[in-house]
Amino acid sequence: MSGPNEPGSGTTLGGPGGARGASSVSAVTPHDTASGGSDSGGTASDGPVVQPTPGSLVVSGGGSTLVGTDTLLAQEAMLRALHEDVLGWRQRLAQVQGLSVVPAPAWTPADPGLEVWAATRALDAVEQRTQELAEALTTAAEGYGQAERAAEMRTRSVGAVSSYLLGRLGQLALLASGPLLAAGSVAVVAAIRARAARGDGIRSVTGSAGSGPAAGSAAGSTSVGSAASRAEQARAITNPYFVSLLRVAVSSLDDAAAGLAGLPLPLAMMLGDEGFGLRGVSGSAAGALALGHPLGVLRETPVAIVPSAVLGPPSPARPPTGLADLASRIPSLSTSGGQVRIERYGDEGAPSWVVYVGGTEEWDAVSADEPWDLTSNVTAVAEQASGSYRAVLEAMRAAGIRPGDPVIEVGHSQGGLIAAQVANSGEFTSVAVVTFGAPSGSVPVSANLPTVAVEHTDDLVPVLGGTTAASAARLVVRREAFATAPLPVGVALPAHGMTAYAETARRIDASPEPRLQSFRGLLAKTVGSDAGAGTLWRGSRVP
Repeated sequence: MSGPNEPGSGTTLGGPGGARGASSVSAVTPHDTASGGSDSGGTASDGPVVQPTPGSLVVSGGGSTLVGTDTLLAQEAMLRALHEDVLGWRQRLAQVQGLSVVPAPAWTPADPGLEVWAATRALDAVEQRTQELAEALTTAAEGYGQAERAAEMRTRSVGAVSSYLLGRLGQLALLASGPLLAAGSVAVVAAIRARAARGDGIRSVTGSAGSGPAAGSAAGSTSVGSAASRAEQARAITNPYFVSLLRVAVSSLDDAAAGLAGLPLPLAMMLGDEGFGLRGVSGSAAGALALGHPLGVLRETPVAIVPSAVLGPPSPARPPTGLADLASRIPSLSTSGGQVRIERYGDEGAPSWVVYVGGTEEWDAVSADEPWDLTSNVTAVAEQASGSYRAVLEAMRAAGIRPGDPVIEVGHSQGGLIAAQVANSGEFTSVAVVTFGAPSGSVPVSANLPTVAVEHTDDLVPVLGGTTAASAARLVVRREAFATAPLPVGVALPAHGMTAYAETARRIDASPEPRLQSFRGLLAKTVGSDAGAGTLWRGSRVP
């Protein structure tokens, strides 16, 4: 782990024992009970594959093949720790037995040797039972993980082939309607430019794509249809099954493009996510940029940083103790405030830093002054240097972060994607990354960079990053934010707002899951216990 004086120690979230060790195992069992804000697993009448209760924290990744609730992972770890303790006590009792000079046949009821023998038998029973229970939890988690991976593989394969076939059919459609589509595209672009010229571009299409506790509450409600109809639409698009299908659709856009281009199906599959991974969501985003540039949309520009003093003097910063603190400090949606908050801890000689990056502020396809816009969204997904990415790097340099200083990057939505890309850039010594509702699944994560990705299964935005890349250091914590609670009225994507993610962060902080506890320890060691100072930074596009 890295502290203020220990840059980049390469600590991972796992522990000894590999995928079945106490610090890297998730489990599901019918007897999971609520603890630390997470609920139980379901029942398993047909085998070891058990579905977690809606609304509970489900932990996966981090180098483990297991998937399960946080509470049961803690139970499994406790059982394995108890098993190790029993082995130690048996060794001690064996040493005590070795001191006896009276052979067993000569023991009397008052002989200490008889008590030692009884204690040994009791420990044998405890050892066997703890091992059986731990293995049962592991087996259940393995079954759930295997079922989840098998289902994902099937849906990805079906989605890829279906999209490819639709692309091939699209060739015929283009031949028949090419002129009409061209005219329609010109009309759409003209309308976008006219809206931008009037200054009434869309500020937020989700009501929660920005960050901060207020994000998610700023959505404008549609004026069409009844309240009941709007509620049904909101519930439909936040349904976890719909969100999963959207992930497949987004990941299959490149397959449709391959079909449209006339590539043979075997070659298309070999180049896609199912093969060498040369195509994918990033390729689809790059294609969107290539199509948009000639039309005057999705164009990147240079960026500049507003000095932090303009946004206010440095403010005292209490060291964050968990994910709830990190979530609460991500800059809120604003047209004039900072998009980046940078906190400094430690002394002048060996400082450590926490960088918080906010979410999308502008949704117009034509770039204006705001770098946290739709253009940066598409550019970042395309794995190119977006305006918001460049602005964060400039702010970090201006704040005085040196290449050897330990840094923790935190972000929500687009900000989470940018935080992951900054950490992946290698310019700074990143020791951890935390993302909330970010489409950052395809961003590579170093094996020695602890990463916690918090996602709601009823949030559309994370799936826009496509299929999550496997990494031994990426720990994914999922929860259905509105599994049982009613959806807020007039909010398009409530599960994406920081209000919902702040609640999930509180549950994570209260979780007994060993890897989540380990991450809180890494955070404490990095920032220390002394107060620091925080500054706000704002970037703007330069025409």
